[in-house]
Amino acid sequence: IVFPKNFIYPTPDAAPCPIGGAKLEILIFEPMCYKQLAEAFREIQKGYSPQEAVTEAFRCIKCEDAPCTKGCPADVDVPKFIRQIASRNFSGAIRVIKEDNILAGICARVCPQRCLCERKCSSSELAEPIKIGLLQRFTADWEMEKGPKPLRSLPAKGISVAVVGSGPAGLSAATFLKRLGYDVDLFESERYAGGVLTYGIPAYRLPKQVVCQEIEYIQSLGVKIHTEHPVQNPVSLLKTYKAVFIGAGVSRPTRLNIPGEELLGVIQARELLREVNLALAQQRDFGMTLGDRVVVIGGGNAAIDAAVAASKLGSKGVFILYRRSEKEMPAWHEEREFARDQGVDIQTLTSPTRFLGKNGRLSKIECVKMRLGGLDTSSRRRSTPVSGSEFCISCDTGILAISQTPALEWEELIREPTGLIKVNEKTLETPIPGIYAGGDLIRGSDMVVRAVGDGKRAAFAIDQWIQEKN
Repeated sequence: IVFPKNFIYPTPDAAPCPIGGAKLEILIFEPMCYKQLAEAFREIQKGYSPQEAVTEAFRCIKCEDAPCTKGCPADVDVPKFIRQIASRNFSGAIRVIKEDNILAGICARVCPQRCLCERKCSSSELAEPIKIGLLQRFTADWEMEKGPKPLRSLPAKGISVAVVGSGPAGLSAATFLKRLGYDVDLFESERYAGGVLTYGIPAYRLPKQVVCQEIEYIQSLGVKIHTEHPVQNPVSLLKTYKAVFIGAGVSRPTRLNIPGEELLGVIQARELLREVNLALAQQRDFGMTLGDRVVVIGGGNAAIDAAVAASKLGSKGVFILYRRSEKEMPAWHEEREFARDQGVDIQTLTSPTRFLGKNGRLSKIECVKMRLGGLDTSSRRRSTPVSGSEFCISCDTGILAISQTPALEWEELIREPTGLIKVNEKTLETPIPGIYAGGDLIRGSDMVVRAVGDGKRAAFAIDQWIQEKN
């Protein structure tokens, strides 16, 4: 495991770091032991009991047009699985879900159901919408406890397809391709499979044992996962495989490109979340130190996750700086409120202008207040600096959570101006015949369930393309 060199590690002979003439002993923590780490990042939301699930399922009014299903990017037949729960056929309920979404337990935990299926729920016009996410989680957890059963699959075709990247898009595509009768090899450059599910989403939202169980289930269906196996050129895979699906995600963080960004103590949100998740996965102590005051820069869910993680790791003052108003923040409302409950202070209409430090280490961030103007290309209001509003925030660690782009160097793939992969919107085929792509790689950081839907859609498109070619 390669650690970012700008992290500070505690050593027995480490001297206190002098900043501004003061000795900041807070920078020389003892490592957080695994037991403390696991407790700090223990899953927060509780699931339903069988009786609670049945009671909630009975609230469904069984509308015929099923707007809830239309609100699901994976096209799960929501009314059908809810009816199965109401009749206590829990095994039937999870089969219905997995027919369209192989990552049932994961999506139940990380999808913003209030923005998707629950928002479309007809019961919302009468009272609270059905808790579809909790019902799905109940069935997924119930199956994992009882032991999952295999899904229906077509006979083997004797045709091989490659999948690059083991995030949600890749796992979904691999599963549906296998169920369609193909031999599937899934290639992952990292040590562990799962992509953002393993490395990016904190365990208090998504326990790593849930990710592990669902990936092991996919392997049990016959998908071959090859970890620590980076693909240098996806086009070359067409020599061995009939088709290739790329779901490598976005993992290259964006820099602010302001003075002082190279200082020790300025890190990426991805680096922090990765190290926490690795420590939990490997059941080892967490040795990284953040200090007492942490400033996170960004307004998406990654910024929220990094800020909450810093708070759980013991930092006393955690701030999020966002250049627009809270209305424009990409982070979901529930996530913002949760962060506040964890003691995170969200400062809007604020943008950093430079990082300042002493002896090569960050000590404060110079900021400027912003004002909103007209709409920009993202349909959000443009922010501009307010002259004379500059001020400084003292901090020990600055965390960048701006955005991420594809880390691929494949020149053969045609890119959009944003750096994302260009695909046919209907089939997800790239301009190179036989190569398909989906997930964050084609649309930027987005919901896990959209990536799952992409993988399924691409699998059926690949199947049709191969049949027509043959």
